[in-house]
Amino acid sequence: MAMPPDDVSVTLALGSTPYQKTLASSLLSEGMLRRTFNLGPYLEVRDPGADGSLQVVKRFRSHQFGNRVVWGLWRRLPRKALPQPPIMLTAWAVDRLMSRWIVPSRIFHACTAFCLASMKKAQRRGTLTLVDIGTRHPRHWREAAEEECRRFNVVTREGAAAMPEALMRRQESEFRLCDHIVVPSNVARQSFAEMGYGEKTLVIPGGVDTQLFSARSQLERPPLFRACFVGRLEMPKGLGYLLQAWKRLALPRAELVLVGAANPEMQAFVKTNGGPNVRMAGMLPPHAVAKSYRESSVFVFPSVTEGLAQVLLEAMASAVPVIASEKSGAVDCVAQSKEGFVVPTHDSDALADAILWCYQHPDETYAMGEAARRRVENEFTLEHYNQRQIALYRSLVKPGAQPLADRLPAANIGAKG
Repeated sequence: MAMPPDDVSVTLALGSTPYQKTLASSLLSEGMLRRTFNLGPYLEVRDPGADGSLQVVKRFRSHQFGNRVVWGLWRRLPRKALPQPPIMLTAWAVDRLMSRWIVPSRIFHACTAFCLASMKKAQRRGTLTLVDIGTRHPRHWREAAEEECRRFNVVTREGAAAMPEALMRRQESEFRLCDHIVVPSNVARQSFAEMGYGEKTLVIPGGVDTQLFSARSQLERPPLFRACFVGRLEMPKGLGYLLQAWKRLALPRAELVLVGAANPEMQAFVKTNGGPNVRMAGMLPPHAVAKSYRESSVFVFPSVTEGLAQVLLEAMASAVPVIASEKSGAVDCVAQSKEGFVVPTHDSDALADAILWCYQHPDETYAMGEAARRRVENEFTLEHYNQRQIALYRSLVKPGAQPLADRLPAANIGAKG
C-alpha cells in the first residue's frame, strides 16, 4: 500500500528498552504507526487494529523455542571453554524473519544489530531508515571494556569485552547504510563523530517511568548513609574505581549496595576488593530496584563507557542525587552540584571526594535529590521521550515542518555538526 507523500508513517523495531515501551502507543494515538515488531521476549508483529488498539498479526513461536535452546546450551558449557555468546545468531535470525514483514512506510526505525536485511528491504521501498543505539560506538564501547579488564586483571567471556567481531561488523554495515543514527546523549554522538558519522547522528534523550520510580518522602530517608549502584556488575561500569573509593573512605554507619547480575569472576572481584560494608543484592525485579533507590542516600555510577545510562534517570526520578562519570551520559541530565556531581572518568579520588561530601552534608544531599526529581519531571518522562521522537519523525518527513532544534530544548538535542 503506497503512502501519501505528506503522510508520516512509522514502522518500529526497537526491542525492549524501558524508555521506548510507550512509543508505539503514542504513535498509534497520533495516527503515525504503520507496524511494530516486538523483539523480546519473543518475536511478534503487531498492527493497528480497527478498534484503535495494537493487534498481533504474527508470532514466531519456532524462533522463541530455538532461541531458548541455543542460549540454554551456551550457558551449560564449561566456563573455561565458554565461547562468545550466540548473539550474532540471534540477531541474524530476528532480522531475516522481520525482513519478510516489512511494509511501506515513510520511516523504518530499528535497533542496531537486528535490522540489516530489514533496512535494505525498507530502503528499496523508498523508506527513510533510522538505526537506534543506546551506547557509544561499539568499537569504543568494546575497547573501553577490554582496557578495564586489563587494568584490574579480570578475565571474562561475557559483557562488552566479549562482543563478537562479526556482530560489530554487522552494526557498522547498518551505520553506513542507514540515513540517520539515533543516540541518547552527546557523549555518544561524539563517539560516532570520531568514527566519521557526525553528519548523520542525532541525539534523542530517553525518559523514565515516573510512576514506577517515584520520589521518597522525608520520612523514608535511610537511617544510615547508603550509596547504591544499579547495573550489570562488570568492569566497564567503573566498579574498580567505586570499590577503591569506598574502601579508602571507610565511612562509619555507611553501606554500599550493588544491585545487578554478576558472573563468578565479578563476584570474586567484589569480594576481594570490597569490604564488610559492601553488599551484593543480585539481580532484582523492577519494583525491588525502585525500592533500592528510595532506600539510598546517593546513587553512584562511575561507568567508563555509556550512552545515557537509564539508571541515572531512574535514580533521579526516585529523588536520589547521582554521582556519575563524564562518560555515563550524566552531562546531559545532571547540573553540577545541583542534582548531583559529574566526576572525571577513571578517577577514584574524585569519586571518593563526591561521596564524602554527600556523607557530610545529608540535608543538602536530600535537597539535591528533590532537584533531581524535578529535573526528570520537567525533561525526562516517557512522554517527553515520545514527543521528542515524534518531533524527529515529522521534521525528517514533512516538507516545511518546524525544525527539530526549534521544537526541543537545546541542551537535549544534538543535531548535525
